[in-house]
Amino acid sequence: MRNRLKFAAILLALTLAAAACGNDDDGGTAVPEPAATTAEEPTQAPTPEATEAPTVAPTPAPEPVKPPSVALVVNQRAGDLGPIDDLVRGLEMVEADFGSDTTFIEATDPSTFETTLRNLANQGTDIIAVTFPPMQDAVTAVAPEYPDTRWIHIFGFEGGVDNLVSVGFDYYKGTYLAGILAGALNTTGKVGFVGGVSIPPLNADYNAFVAAAQTKNSDITGEAAFADSFEDPAKGRELGAALYDGGVEIIMTDAAATDLGVIQAAEEKNGYVIGGSENYFTSPAVIGSVLLYWSQVLYDQVDHALSDNYTPGYIGAGVAEGGVDLVINPDFLANGPAEMVEIINATLGEIDEARSQITDGSLEVPFDPEL
Repeated sequence: MRNRLKFAAILLALTLAAAACGNDDDGGTAVPEPAATTAEEPTQAPTPEATEAPTVAPTPAPEPVKPPSVALVVNQRAGDLGPIDDLVRGLEMVEADFGSDTTFIEATDPSTFETTLRNLANQGTDIIAVTFPPMQDAVTAVAPEYPDTRWIHIFGFEGGVDNLVSVGFDYYKGTYLAGILAGALNTTGKVGFVGGVSIPPLNADYNAFVAAAQTKNSDITGEAAFADSFEDPAKGRELGAALYDGGVEIIMTDAAATDLGVIQAAEEKNGYVIGGSENYFTSPAVIGSVLLYWSQVLYDQVDHALSDNYTPGYIGAGVAEGGVDLVINPDFLANGPAEMVEIINATLGEIDEARSQITDGSLEVPFDPEL
């Protein structure tokens, strides 16, 4: 019994095993295994193409400001220790303070005046300054042809040109102040005068000098000598020596570099000089000088020409305006003969009064251009 049960159990196990094998091989549909589940990759947003920055043209560097060009044309040579050297100093001031491109020309031959000025203007020179009465015809002829150039005539007498400033000095009023001093110091009854060239302005300088000396003593007489040159110290020495030998004690000079010879003659003849430059104050024979402030006048007029307020025409720069003055040599006051120093100090008040009267117009110094 037990064996039949055991046999039946074995048979049942074999039957189940066969059935299981049939399910794999008899073509029945097998249950599909579920597909492997994978995480869905996130959708990546499209990467936008890089946007290029707009092209901006570089800002051009500002063009450098062109410095003003300034030319000084003089009709006498430098080295006179007087007006030309002072004007050169003024040009150096212009270069330093305004950054100017400067040119200095000595045009001593009158036949070259107009050509020289035209050449400078054709080169585009912004400002051209010229000197003294001999250059007047040239500058008034050339300036209208170059309206974009601004012109300055130092020691000129004529306006009326649209792009020209003419600066006058009434130097004769300064020599009038010198005449008061010479008259006060006079002991011989004579005063002398040495000029570069006999032209109306210098003739007027001499006449004013003598007229003022005569206010101190009506018996004083004057004697004038002209070197026909502003650049001849040897001639100045000759003329000065002749005047001193003729009884003149004090000479007023008005001859630029020629003055140097007169000063030499004064030192040799024990005479005295009233000159035209502070540079002469190193000589013990020089009592004082009638000064024109050349360097400052040039500087001021270039400044004016560069300004928005530029106005052409005639400008006075004489005694009333402070452009001309009599200045006593401080070394002479300290070391000169005591009796002369005493007279000078006693006369300074009278000179100050005359200066004030010229300034306010109550003293009219005559302009007399005739010898």
